[in-house]
Amino acid sequence: MTGALLLLTALGCIRPSDDYPVQIYGAGTALDEVLPHPEPMGGTIEYTRMRLWGSNLGHGLSGLYGDSPRADGTSFTVGYAYFGYPADPGFDRNSSFLSPGPPVDGSEDLCMTRLVTSGYLGITEYVDVGDHISLSREGGSVVLERDPSVHHRPAGESWFAGYGGRLGAVVTGHDYLPDTWRGDATWDIRFPGTVSPPDSTMGSVPYPLTEGSIRFPADVSGVSLDGVEVRAPHHEYDDEGVWDPEVEDDVRYPGPWTEPVTVSWQPSDDGQPVTIVIRYLGVGEEESCDCNWDCSAGFTCDEQLGACLPDEGSGWVSEGELVCTVADDGEFVLDPSRLETLDTWVDPTAVHGRVLGVARISEGTVEVADALTFNDKRVTLTPVRTRVSDVLWTRLESP
Repeated sequence: MTGALLLLTALGCIRPSDDYPVQIYGAGTALDEVLPHPEPMGGTIEYTRMRLWGSNLGHGLSGLYGDSPRADGTSFTVGYAYFGYPADPGFDRNSSFLSPGPPVDGSEDLCMTRLVTSGYLGITEYVDVGDHISLSREGGSVVLERDPSVHHRPAGESWFAGYGGRLGAVVTGHDYLPDTWRGDATWDIRFPGTVSPPDSTMGSVPYPLTEGSIRFPADVSGVSLDGVEVRAPHHEYDDEGVWDPEVEDDVRYPGPWTEPVTVSWQPSDDGQPVTIVIRYLGVGEEESCDCNWDCSAGFTCDEQLGACLPDEGSGWVSEGELVCTVADDGEFVLDPSRLETLDTWVDPTAVHGRVLGVARISEGTVEVADALTFNDKRVTLTPVRTRVSDVLWTRLESP
């Protein structure tokens, strides 16, 4: 009887089996390719140049603004910084503009799928470092002013303080204006430090930062898709540059939905890796509208919502993205198979547009003084993540 029970038990353990591929952090990712653990940091200082070289693109792709009115064909710079304690790994990994992809070694190319493009911070209190942060070098100067400009008083109100967030012009080589962008160059970082008022709930860095630097990446240039150069659209101008209000220039490129697409660019002298992103855009409400107030070009009024909705998705609403870090050899093939994980997890009915980003991202850290909390405790903020990116966005044809 005992033998029969043992036999039945053994038979019960026999189940249909198969080899199930385990995929971590994206399709085809091996265990040794998983991102390293982020390092706890006390803040982040970021600066970026963006070019919106495709149809129906808006400032929402900066992560800080909405999309209306559309801004396709334009270029701008924007910086943003914030600090807090206790030190949090979110400062290391997250970006207000474009988070880096997986790290690469040598000539290896790696891709991963992200459904959430920004995370949350586990900080207790924001920290003030003065009334501004400056980035400067000979012939160039950028100032990121504190927002809000004054401390929250009385105690108990919002603790938030950020730096920058204002769109600026791309200035290079101007006779009378300082540069706001100079690729492949080292800029100084400075802030004055501060001491918060006694009734402020804001922590502060009481000593200035006088010896910090930040490296700008080499410019992204010569980008093409399947041999067709990516360019800025020129609405209301003909190909000769003559004003014509009837011209609507449509600039978009094929995506790797059924066939591979080759992305090409001009390699840099230092061989810094390139980040390539395909992002699926959802839809979000822009300004109000009704039967008497129409929307601007590229938007349609939803009278039930009373809001303008973008015709090809909102730059500030990401449903997910494929991000690849590739060797700076001038060419990368985007194969449809790389999008399988993204297409599996994203609801296709939620996707209203698709864009491609090509970027160079330069990261570093700076050492800053300890912060003084609002209740006179001393906490460590070092290190602080620095990140500068040069990003070119364009529009992909939707399948």
